[in-house]
Amino acid sequence: MGPEIFERGEGVAKLGFAAVAFMGAVKGVVGWYSGSVSLLAQAVDSLTDLFSLVAVFAGMRLSRRPPSERFPYGYYRAETLVSLAISVVILLTGGSMILESWSRVWSPVPVSDPLLVALAAGLSVPALFSLSRYTAGAGEEINSQALMSQAADFRADMYSSLVVLAAAGASWLGFPFLEGVAGVVISVLVVRVGAGMAWQGLLFLMDAVENPDMLLEVKRLAEEVRGVAEATEVRMRRSGPFCFGEITLKVDERLPVDQAHRLSHNVETRVKEGVPSIESLVVHVEPGERSRHKVAVPAATDGGLGANVSPHFGVAPYFIFVEVGEEGAERWYTRRNPALGVEKGRGKAITDFLLEEEVTVLLADEVGEGPFHILRDSFVEIYRIAGGSVVGEVIDSFAEGTLPIHEGGSGRSGEEEAVPS
Repeated sequence: MGPEIFERGEGVAKLGFAAVAFMGAVKGVVGWYSGSVSLLAQAVDSLTDLFSLVAVFAGMRLSRRPPSERFPYGYYRAETLVSLAISVVILLTGGSMILESWSRVWSPVPVSDPLLVALAAGLSVPALFSLSRYTAGAGEEINSQALMSQAADFRADMYSSLVVLAAAGASWLGFPFLEGVAGVVISVLVVRVGAGMAWQGLLFLMDAVENPDMLLEVKRLAEEVRGVAEATEVRMRRSGPFCFGEITLKVDERLPVDQAHRLSHNVETRVKEGVPSIESLVVHVEPGERSRHKVAVPAATDGGLGANVSPHFGVAPYFIFVEVGEEGAERWYTRRNPALGVEKGRGKAITDFLLEEEVTVLLADEVGEGPFHILRDSFVEIYRIAGGSVVGEVIDSFAEGTLPIHEGGSGRSGEEEAVPS
């Protein structure tokens, strides 16, 4: 998503303004003519909706402006400020409506034309229902707090129209004081909407955690990226329809700077693809020790931990996969080398095989240049061992931290290796 999404919000605000202006004018004229305080209350509420929609439009237009030197994070929070201003107007209007309606409870005035009042209120119900759904859908699509707040206000207007409809019927039956009661109910609904909007806006301005599940999702997406041992200190703050975040990654302490930079870029891309509302993610990389590893060792025979290490990585008959924890080898299994017999693309076949097994460490003697760089670029640690060693012994040496790091540049590529005679 980008700033262009505000064009959709502006279009919704224009449509809402036209619809509300028409309905408000009809209710105002009918309410004044019939003396219906509840319908007049709705007309006043429509007036506040018009102010709200103008403010939403202005906020959307301002939020489209690109970041500047003074506002490096953009103008997205203008939308939140607009939503907060709308809520204040709604609260003040709702309060005055409560006082006026309450006076009509004790000094009721009969409605002169209850049928006309019922018609004006009844026709607005389906219109407000459709407008609320359309606005809410657009708000969810572009993640706009102001539009979703406006949709909630339209839903409250729809319910209050039903109350006006009932009050008109009560007035026709000879209970005019219920008109005042209906006005109080509508006013309370208006105040409730305004209070909810104000509270939500204050939470956003205070950078409160709005959606804890999103933080867990960001952490999960980051830890799915190969090379990340752990993702910690996930922080998000809302700015209009977007989020700006920070995350800290624990990675292998031996990871080169260029690989750490590439890893942080991979994490940022993965997270932003998974959570489109994130506009920017700052990734911090810290060294850490991985407590568990999945180690691959090329083996000459299917002998488990007692098998001899094969000196030929590309054409080793078997691979032993060992899960190594803080106490050493915990579990192991053997897989036949699927690259055997492959005439072309052997290097890719064997690296794909090891990456599919999700290995984090390779212990080998000769590793071709192609497979070496592919595995290293996939954040697989590679250590040098001597051919003919016993698998269990090299696993113990790895757990003790005595194996040298494989520097590459020796041996033949996986595609050039031939079966030894």
